Amino acid sequence: MSSKWLSLEEALTKALDAAKAINDVEQVSIFDANNRILAQDVTAHVDVPPWDNSAMDGYAVNAEDLKHSGKLEVQGVITAGMSADEPLEKGKAFKIMTGAPVPANANAVVMVENTESHDGAVLINKIPSAQENIRKKANDIASGDTLISKGTRLHAEHLMLLSSQGNSKVAVFRKLRVGVVATGSELAAPGEPCKSTQIFESNRVGVSSILSNENVELVDFGIVEDDEASLRKLFIEASERVDVMVSSGGVSVGDADYVKDIIAELGTIEFWKVAVKPGKPFALGKINNTLFCGLPGNPVSSFVTAKLLVVPVIKKMQGQVQPHEQFFVNASITTPLKRRAGRRDFQRATMVRNNQGEWEVTPFKSQSSGVMTSITSANCLMVVHEDISELKVGDTVPVIPLHF
Repeated sequence: MSSKWLSLEEALTKALDAAKAINDVEQVSIFDANNRILAQDVTAHVDVPPWDNSAMDGYAVNAEDLKHSGKLEVQGVITAGMSADEPLEKGKAFKIMTGAPVPANANAVVMVENTESHDGAVLINKIPSAQENIRKKANDIASGDTLISKGTRLHAEHLMLLSSQGNSKVAVFRKLRVGVVATGSELAAPGEPCKSTQIFESNRVGVSSILSNENVELVDFGIVEDDEASLRKLFIEASERVDVMVSSGGVSVGDADYVKDIIAELGTIEFWKVAVKPGKPFALGKINNTLFCGLPGNPVSSFVTAKLLVVPVIKKMQGQVQPHEQFFVNASITTPLKRRAGRRDFQRATMVRNNQGEWEVTPFKSQSSGVMTSITSANCLMVVHEDISELKVGDTVPVIPLHF
């Protein structure tokens, strides 16, 4: 393991290389499949539409009949859900509704706005072209088409497509089991007595909330004191119970920071220094087949590194094929900024649209990694790249929206 600071890209590459996708598959109802990862390609077995059908309310006609007269006798009515067993007779029209099957011998549908009804007959005011307003069989989906590819994260639009094929169940990868623990003798659990030397722990609920958006199975390991024996026992248990273990605290160089050393003792450490601010001490390693992500103890550092490094790892291990790409927008900074170059800085900030509809961003004055109010007040992270030491008002910077 190198002590060299890794860039964010280097760290992310190493983390994703270490992350192996699960392959356990289960069948679930499509009503329970939202935000799950598809485990095998889904192939169409039904044509959509299953027959030629009308694209609108109107009259099904044969365009050739209208060369001689614009007035046609109404042969009958076809609504959606009815069959069209009776062929269209010469010189006649069927009144037809949107989605209804087009009868044999009809080759166009005239929209109702271009017609006039007269005592069992219809006057066609605009002669249609052949196939006008007819949706052809299998025009959208043909039987045998691949509808959704393995590794897709399923959302509403995918589930509607599955349902349109008559699928009530779908094969997905099982939920990833993710453990969360906070380490530190100074921590007290919310709702429990807090000693004068302690603070209430906040990282577990924050990290759990971030990861729950990925639809994982969370396992809460609670709070563990800075004790080597207790941490060793916990990590051995975690390596037997979960696919990923996310801890906060104990990854720096203090006398009571044991997390990194215990992971290295029981398994391997891939890296533990990332050139980002906040969040430099981030340890990634493995014990048996369990991936361990050691986050910094400071709340803001924990929040930022969970979003930047843990979420992409989770997505890959779930079996998602499409790589996670951080969403950015460009914004103009409203205040000058000076800082020491060297690390990529993710500053808490607020972004708003100006009168011209362009994004403007204002970083908070205090960027301490222990100031939690900066996260609750921020709606974005303003990114300052490693080589930048100064920004002037109006300079363009990339911004990561937090809740858009």
